[in-house]
Amino acid sequence: MEFRDTVDLLREFVSVPSVNPAYPDGTGEGELARRVADYLRDLGAEVRLVEVLPGRPNVVAEVGREGPRLLLSAHLDTVQTVGMTVPPFAGEVQEGRLFGRGACDTKASLAAMLVGLREAVRSGQLRCRVLFAALVDEEVGFAGSRALAASGLQLDGAVFGEPTDLRLVTSHKGVLRFYVRTTGRAAHSATPHLGVNAIEGMARILPLLSQVPEPRPHHPVLGAPTVCVTEIQGGTGRNTVPDRCQVHVDRRLLPQEDGETVWRSLQELVLSSQEAASFPGAVEFDPPYLLAPGMETPQDAWVLRALAQAVRAVAGDAVQVGAPYGTDAGHVAQTGVPCVVFGPGSAAEAHTASESVPLDQLDAATRIFYELLTGCAGSP
Repeated sequence: MEFRDTVDLLREFVSVPSVNPAYPDGTGEGELARRVADYLRDLGAEVRLVEVLPGRPNVVAEVGREGPRLLLSAHLDTVQTVGMTVPPFAGEVQEGRLFGRGACDTKASLAAMLVGLREAVRSGQLRCRVLFAALVDEEVGFAGSRALAASGLQLDGAVFGEPTDLRLVTSHKGVLRFYVRTTGRAAHSATPHLGVNAIEGMARILPLLSQVPEPRPHHPVLGAPTVCVTEIQGGTGRNTVPDRCQVHVDRRLLPQEDGETVWRSLQELVLSSQEAASFPGAVEFDPPYLLAPGMETPQDAWVLRALAQAVRAVAGDAVQVGAPYGTDAGHVAQTGVPCVVFGPGSAAEAHTASESVPLDQLDAATRIFYELLTGCAGSP
């Protein structure tokens, strides 16, 4: 069976800008959502456009009447195109790769899933009850997957498309993001003793914000959690004692960690510290504006066994790995649905100036999804 249509479908998807509106050149996912919805309707699926954010709908479709209940999902949005060294929406093919924004992250997975599903339906061999979900806002706030997870899912398993080099991601970290501020008192820099320097106050507590305190949790695959101060803002002029300073903290969570608990513990650690007490100004923690949980796939999960079998049938070894980043799978896994993250392309290519996906992996992924959908009969 040939799956050459996947390349054409991926080129079409890449040609449709779907940059997350949080970026300066953001256009939103609306047009791409409509293209995906039309494709699903053409293969006989029952399709709904569920508006999650203004003009930004999830595409939710159902097809199949027998077998395990399987979610296939990939996100519609991409990061910005500013600074790209290849045409972002041309879908150019060179030396066995297709280039463009979203080529691997994650329109390749989206196209491979759709063509694999179409061929399973056409062949009459579909053995799953498929819920297909193309989601918005993965790159910024996970609004699409949060809405999907809150919809009352009844599933036996889920596969989320991301560039994994056709490896099965069975655990990944979550993410917690928030701001911390120090507030002082402005004064002329010639008389600094009359002011309270907010930057100096931040410098006192910064070492506490930049490390995971002991005892550090550990995961057998993912290792330790990480923390990174990724932004700093402060000062109003070269000759003024700064009265405000703000930093942004990015904390990566292990699957067993609760983000709210981590945030409260760090807040307590800093505010009760000698470093904070010795600063005559104020230290304030903003509540988290992003909290996405990690994911852990049970080794006896049906979806993991079924996908591994499909990978072995097409590509040989089914390699399991962990990932340091977060995905839409985290929110759905929190509802009790076993999830695996899987797809063509490399995470090292995602968000890059010359993003691309290898066509041989695109073809293999399409075949793997077909094998999964036609070979997954039986009780989970």
